[in-house]
Amino acid sequence: MPIQQRDLFSSTSIRAAGGFGKVVSGSERPLRDLVKRAAVATDADVAMLSFIDGDIEWCKCCEGAAVGEWSRSASLWAPLREGIDGENTPINPDVRVMPALGDLSGWRNHPLRAEAPELTSAAMAPVVDGDGLVAGMLAVFSLGPREYSQPEREALANLARLVSTRLMLQRSSADDTKPRAQPRTDALLQPARQRARAESAPPPAPMAADAEQIDQGALASELARLNQQLEGEMASRQDAQSQLERERSFSDAAIAALPGAFYMFNQAGRMLRWNRNFTDASGYSDAEVTEKKPVDFVIPEDQSQVVKAIARVFSERREVSIEARFLHKSGEVAPYLFTGRPAELNGETVLIGVGRDISDRKRAEQQLLQTKERLHLALTGSGLAMWDWDLSTNTVYFNEGWGSLLGAAAREAVHRGTEVFDWNHPDDKEIFRSALNAAMKGDSEFFTAEYRVQNDRGEWVWIHTRGKVTERDDQGLATRMTGVSENITERKVAEERAEFLATRDPLTGLPNRMLLNDRLEQGIAAAARSKKKLAFMFIDLDRFKFINDSLGHHIGDELLKQVATRLASCVRATDTVARLGGDEFAVILADLKDEQGVRQVAENMIAGLAAPIFTGNLQLNTSGSIGIGVFPDDGRDSATLMKNADAAMYHAKEKGRNNFQFFAADMNARVLERLTIENFLRKAVPQDELVLYYQPRVDFETGEMVGVEALLRWRHPRRGMLTPDKFISVAEESGLIVSIGAWVLSEAMGQVHEWHRAGLSDLKVSVNLSVGQIRDAEAFMQVVDKAIEQTGLNPRFLELELTETLLMQNIKEKTELLNRLGAKGISLSIDDFGTGYSSLYYLKTLPVDSVKIDGSFVRDIVIDPNDEAIIRAIVAMAHSMQLRVVAEAVETDAQFTALKSLGCDEYQGYLCSAPLAVDEFEERYLPGML
Repeated sequence: MPIQQRDLFSSTSIRAAGGFGKVVSGSERPLRDLVKRAAVATDADVAMLSFIDGDIEWCKCCEGAAVGEWSRSASLWAPLREGIDGENTPINPDVRVMPALGDLSGWRNHPLRAEAPELTSAAMAPVVDGDGLVAGMLAVFSLGPREYSQPEREALANLARLVSTRLMLQRSSADDTKPRAQPRTDALLQPARQRARAESAPPPAPMAADAEQIDQGALASELARLNQQLEGEMASRQDAQSQLERERSFSDAAIAALPGAFYMFNQAGRMLRWNRNFTDASGYSDAEVTEKKPVDFVIPEDQSQVVKAIARVFSERREVSIEARFLHKSGEVAPYLFTGRPAELNGETVLIGVGRDISDRKRAEQQLLQTKERLHLALTGSGLAMWDWDLSTNTVYFNEGWGSLLGAAAREAVHRGTEVFDWNHPDDKEIFRSALNAAMKGDSEFFTAEYRVQNDRGEWVWIHTRGKVTERDDQGLATRMTGVSENITERKVAEERAEFLATRDPLTGLPNRMLLNDRLEQGIAAAARSKKKLAFMFIDLDRFKFINDSLGHHIGDELLKQVATRLASCVRATDTVARLGGDEFAVILADLKDEQGVRQVAENMIAGLAAPIFTGNLQLNTSGSIGIGVFPDDGRDSATLMKNADAAMYHAKEKGRNNFQFFAADMNARVLERLTIENFLRKAVPQDELVLYYQPRVDFETGEMVGVEALLRWRHPRRGMLTPDKFISVAEESGLIVSIGAWVLSEAMGQVHEWHRAGLSDLKVSVNLSVGQIRDAEAFMQVVDKAIEQTGLNPRFLELELTETLLMQNIKEKTELLNRLGAKGISLSIDDFGTGYSSLYYLKTLPVDSVKIDGSFVRDIVIDPNDEAIIRAIVAMAHSMQLRVVAEAVETDAQFTALKSLGCDEYQGYLCSAPLAVDEFEERYLPGML
């Protein structure tokens, strides 16, 4: 069950508390504060102060739970007694720790556990009355099993002693005539170990705990006074901090008080007691403090006056205050105000006191001359953090702007100079040190540096610091500097980004064309000096445009980034991989002895690019065409080398892509030819140079012509009639295929519509489609709609032919497009069937009417049983799906007979007719039109 956060202070009854007499519930706010302190000091979930009153144990105050009272037989002390002498006995015998309460039978049914069953571990310190007997306890509980550290146990014991002291003070102020309760020997309330110490232990050493025969009255009075003094100091500091937040002035911050360091030692100089603040301020462990004298904690120069002050406390028996410099174990020095007064402990006079760090006050006293300048900087340096470096003590004061500078809460702080230096990024420490030394030695009056430090989130941020030396010693060395710092991360990031964008590709982070040209120039110069070779590789991804257009630019970008990573993994750190733009990359391989190293890198790149690339749930497949030029054989300057590598890359594409080619002299001629073809092809449609030929498709059974396939030809002005294999790849790469494809579709549909009117009313026309035509589905649908509208041909007489590979790429988008075409009545034929791959599911669901068996299977059907088996399987599968089968490239009677016997439906080829021009076709099939 969740713990209810509330205190029980509503009761006003007067209850007995052992030897303390009567305690009014709710009247002691300090006791409630001590309980809260116990919860905080031990990081506990519940803290409670309880007392024994006759047969009842009752809770005076509780933090973190709602608790009342219970019978004395169910006392919390009773179930914990079984752990007193076991292995769980703590180091401090005054504190009992039970890491697992569930192991105690008395605890399982305890009322407190019934209220809060999650409480599973506890630590308890006895509250001892004036007779040295246990009257109650201060206990803390946690929600899970845990151990309590030694500092936590000591804190709990100290707080329990403060409870005892406060109650004894309260008792002493009550009616002194009331008889004191007789000492009790109840075994439940007085632990056996405590009784044994009281009866047989020798007199305690000066280091013994307060509970062992201490003059409780005097010591309690002094502890109460010191506690009040510390609380006053803390309250004053809180008031000062509130004033600092309101006024935000340096002068108020300089006089802010810090929590004190408590100490107690005897006249022989033996340290008896101290608190955590003392060990923190001195840097020594508890064991090390024990071995030292009080004067060891101040610098040698101040030891004589400290010795005199201590002597006055013991001789004059009065409180003495003195300022001295506290010496930290590390050698660092801080000014302190020490106060001490005598107290009686076991019949011996001891000195008990508190030290406060007065660095802020000292700084204010020593820096009055700089106050005006600092306030001026605070007013005029909006967004700046002020700092003041006392080089004599090597401490740096930061105003509250420093926290804001690093993304933390606004706060003032004082740090040692060594800490400030350690904040710097490793690469910036020398910059910081050099600027600091120049100012300290007098080489400059100013300290200026740009460096990186970590902010509150652990990120490195850029800081610009500028300051001025304001004090120097007799030797001219700086003893004080004051200045400001500002966060310049945004400016630095902008500068780095501008430099990056100027020389790097923003998508992949690779060098861009400008940086590549610079490195290529440098590489060629170095290769010429060393008489070694250098290779330049031009890389173009295959099918990237299709992936980018069909799947989206975000997929294309991810592909490019992974390609960049794979290419970079194939080269040395001294080589350069660059992205030139789009899907083009380049590589510089320097310091080569021969071409074998280049060949190995190229082979690794081809293999790396061919492996599947995964992005999200998609598997992408691409490849690369690589052209290689080698210095000095293929060019002695960067422009020539790049041009020749580009020519070699195009040669690799002509070789079927997914390969690499070294430059050869005749490649330039081929590149020039390609450019020439492209230039002429751009004029082909406007100048009416393209023509269509038509090849009949014949039914095997009836011998009748059932359709024609439209085949493109180019009447080149210089080279005569060209077939598609001479120019169609150029049309694809240049993007001209879109306009050419639109012309073919409109021309073929118009021609067949004319033949319908001439008598061939059932003639169907087949038109081949390419990747470029259907990359943009919407644009292609507009082309089809326009052709139907302009020609008047019924869409059911149009058949579109796609290859298997083209059909299966981006199948989802293709399915949507083909279904839209099918809805118009347009049929679909799969060309070159059997050479690629198909999904039978999509063949069944798409508007496919027929499949065309590739001519490579038909050619050897008579002599190769494997070809016959393949065709037989294709026919059986197609017919099972209600698809017609068309055989291409039928040239002999034997092929015709074999195909007919296997069940093919239609055929086309030279056995029937070669592709015919329009007039030749009409002369043969429409003689009446001539």
